[in-house]
Amino acid sequence: MNHLEANISLLAITFFSAVQFVFLDGVPNNISPFGFLCITNFVGFLLTVVFFTDEIKRIDFEHIKQGIILSVELIVFNIAYLAGVKWLGANEATAVQQIYFIFVVMFIILFYKQFPDRGQISGFVLITAGIFCMVDVNFYALWKLPVLYLIIADIAFAFYIISIWRYSTSSNPAALALGQMLFVCIGAFILWAVDVFFFGASFEMPMTGDFWASVLFVGFFIRALYGFIQIYAQRYVSPLNVAIIFSTEIVISVFLSPLLSIVFGTEAHDIRFIDFIGGIFILFGLLMIQPDFIKFVRRIKNARG
Repeated sequence: MNHLEANISLLAITFFSAVQFVFLDGVPNNISPFGFLCITNFVGFLLTVVFFTDEIKRIDFEHIKQGIILSVELIVFNIAYLAGVKWLGANEATAVQQIYFIFVVMFIILFYKQFPDRGQISGFVLITAGIFCMVDVNFYALWKLPVLYLIIADIAFAFYIISIWRYSTSSNPAALALGQMLFVCIGAFILWAVDVFFFGASFEMPMTGDFWASVLFVGFFIRALYGFIQIYAQRYVSPLNVAIIFSTEIVISVFLSPLLSIVFGTEAHDIRFIDFIGGIFILFGLLMIQPDFIKFVRRIKNARG
């Protein structure tokens, strides 16, 4: 896999991430989110084992340690994000969660002394503006204290992306993905039990086709395939570029909504003029952080000068 193939792979799993919301409509509101997290990771783990049986032998202490670290980061992200949604609402949570790349930039500067140039900073500003254009945000809500939950979620996911970047070059992607899913499953089960015994949730799962279609889609495409491809692709793509590529999820979700509504019979998102503006901002922001595009623009300027 080269740099271009890695970017295409990351865009592909971002597409699956956008599509998953169609399937999540089949998950009843009374289901514990930790129960769904546990079951989907268990399904993803089993499916990965089927395809990568031999990789189990390669799991050593280092893979176990790395899997635990990744699982803790993902579980913290899920807990904080759920708390943010509960107290602020889905739109505000989505907008703030989508800008976790800001924390990726901060941590790359802080820990690795890699500083973005002016073109990249301009790209970050455009992408952030585009995200807030495409999400109907109550900006007053963002000044409330519970927004700290979403900041914690952003920090956890930023650490997760950087951790994968650190581990991917020296670890086996399948073994690392297996360890990640296994420990997320264990951690989510513990939280599920707490939810049942102290907050009135249930261990029962609905036996409906929509629910188990959601479990299978998320288990295979998001937990297993997404996790494996991300770990493998991050050998060739910087954490910042990964975070920026993932930020296109909202563009894919909004503009594919009419097509997905026809295919799956769901309610289509009304595409507004502001959505087009936001999409243009995000796409231009993506181009501005790409070194090849920046070099191309500079060559044109120099030729004209």
